[in-house]
Amino acid sequence: MKETSRAFYVFITLMFIIALWGGYNWVRIMFIDGVGITGSSDFVPWGVYIIGFVFFVGASAGASMIGLLIHGFGREDYKPLGTRAILVGFLSLMAAVLFLMSDVGNPFRAMLLPAVLRNTTSMLVYTSMTYAGFAALMLGELYYAVKITRRGGVGSHMQEKMAKVLAILALLFALMVVHAPHGALFAFITAREMWNTPLLPPHFVVVAIASGISIMILVTIITSKINKRELVSMSTLIHMGKLLSLFLIITLFLDFFDFLVMNYSGKPGGKEIWHLLTGRFATLFIINTAGMFVAMLILVFKWGRTIKGLFIASALTVIAIVAYRINLVVVAQTPPLFPGIGEVYYIPTVPEMAVVAGIIALALFLYIVLTKVLPMEETVPEISK
Repeated sequence: MKETSRAFYVFITLMFIIALWGGYNWVRIMFIDGVGITGSSDFVPWGVYIIGFVFFVGASAGASMIGLLIHGFGREDYKPLGTRAILVGFLSLMAAVLFLMSDVGNPFRAMLLPAVLRNTTSMLVYTSMTYAGFAALMLGELYYAVKITRRGGVGSHMQEKMAKVLAILALLFALMVVHAPHGALFAFITAREMWNTPLLPPHFVVVAIASGISIMILVTIITSKINKRELVSMSTLIHMGKLLSLFLIITLFLDFFDFLVMNYSGKPGGKEIWHLLTGRFATLFIINTAGMFVAMLILVFKWGRTIKGLFIASALTVIAIVAYRINLVVVAQTPPLFPGIGEVYYIPTVPEMAVVAGIIALALFLYIVLTKVLPMEETVPEISK
């Protein structure tokens, strides 16, 4: 095991305490006080748990992009990130499932999906079946990545082949089987104007990749800072920034036409959504759109070729995507479905936010501990031509 500092123990202790606090509030909501102590209601049944779910399931899919770059495109310079990316993806999926289980209610009942409780017409039943498959692919990929790392980065022919096959399958499975159907899960709900669009499944895929790449850039920079040595070369970081800028451009393109159609169609539901986005939720809307646009500009110009610029652009991207997920989940449910209901509001409570903090802290705790236990490739290889 690597040498540990005092700050390491302080950090994991803090994360453990926050996770326990979240677990205590989760027990209160699930078994003692009920959902009455949360901000959700009959009018807004989906809140911060679903926001966390869609963000982290997207991050898990996007992190798989690193494996594809290594094994599908032969980018040997990305190899030091291979194991970390798998770990980030797996723990993000774990967090997403915990958020989903927190939202659906009694966890023992949720565990019956889809083996016992199943409805073949429900997209939720279908998507719940995909998590086990995605988790199995990532665990298999992690197993072979660790085996290869322990052999000095060069595994046997079978190990290298299995790592390559699983890395490619993981990304394809994540985007096509796991994440695009999540966009469809929302898009199939015809009663909600903001969700009922065929652009949502591809939008989910593009945003997932952007979130995964931006998180991996942040992980790389922070890890290099803590370890006081480069995890990957500067040219590799710049390449990651270029990839992120590409997916940000595609996201902004989809957003533009989504909002254009919403306004130009003249439908009452679309006008109400636009009124909310530019009114009560204007701050989140600006953080989302302006954040992505500024991040894209930083990456396109010379700032995107510096550590500081890459860090700021990646952090802005993560914040912007969180704002987008909030708008997607909350704003879409705010227009009342029936006349005479009046204004609909959703404000998360302290117990709800404690559960959110607890799940995130648990994921961070496991990541920090596992990166100490598992072998991580942290040498800069020759950059592939």
